[in-house]
Amino acid sequence: MVSISVVSGETGIAKEVLRKWEDRYGFPMPDRDDAGNRMYSVEQVSRIKLIKLLLDAGLRPGMVVPLDEAQLHELIKKKRTPVVTGAGEEGRQLIDLLLKRDPNQLRENLRSALTRLGLEGFVLNLLPRLNNEVGNAWAAGTIEIHDEHLYTETVQALIREALPHALNPLGWPRILLTTVPGELHTLGTLMVEAALTVSGARCISLGAQSPLPEIASAAKAYGTHIVGLSFSASFPKKNISPMLRQLRLQLEHGIQLWVGGAGVVGLDKVPRGVRIFSTLEEASNAMQEGRQRHAFAPGCPASDASSAPAPPHR
Repeated sequence: MVSISVVSGETGIAKEVLRKWEDRYGFPMPDRDDAGNRMYSVEQVSRIKLIKLLLDAGLRPGMVVPLDEAQLHELIKKKRTPVVTGAGEEGRQLIDLLLKRDPNQLRENLRSALTRLGLEGFVLNLLPRLNNEVGNAWAAGTIEIHDEHLYTETVQALIREALPHALNPLGWPRILLTTVPGELHTLGTLMVEAALTVSGARCISLGAQSPLPEIASAAKAYGTHIVGLSFSASFPKKNISPMLRQLRLQLEHGIQLWVGGAGVVGLDKVPRGVRIFSTLEEASNAMQEGRQRHAFAPGCPASDASSAPAPPHR
């Protein structure tokens, strides 16, 4: 059982909204602890996350909140177009392993791929396709949310094991990585950290949900040239541009703001001075180009991102 604050933090749905749904739709219907505080079951949280996906897809609360979990899954299948991943046999094998519910075998399979491909190949070439494969399998109801969580945690643990071997304490440029408040997903930023570390950058990770003033303060304190953010598809798209605009104003003049992730695909308004990247390769290439232009030379400030237009979506 978890509190309403935890549910709100995990789902991005305000506590006031959850209480309104309780009164209007009879869901969620939490238990109460000894102090009278609302407490939600794992099953209720899972269902709320499904509802959030459909709300982000444009459906109204009255259409989705009253539905049970099976109906929500069916509606998600209709609303989401499967992504062609090209993961092939590796993708099918991954889903089979998740369905076997054998964490050890899953870990060894992914570790073997990491050893074979190296950290760069694993992160740039395989993981994006496997991530899509897992997302499609979940949307289709083939696997459960706990299967997706197991996959994510396993991948993150393997990347963190491999990162120290690629780390160059004197790497350049310095890149600060984190997520904004309300964005709990950290796999995207971890993949960026791995890709750019292998390419020679010195990445500094603050983890998840850093307040905007703290991001700006840390960027200055660590002498970073770039602040990198990742937004997942579950983050409310309408909140992204205002947050980016606010952070851009708080960052010092010479610090670039780079953003990626499924949440920014198709973003209508990209604030001036923010660069959007569709793939890890684009970000890595941009970093290499910046080096060639001596934009990240030691002892020099980062180039001024405020005058650089965001690249178009592809």
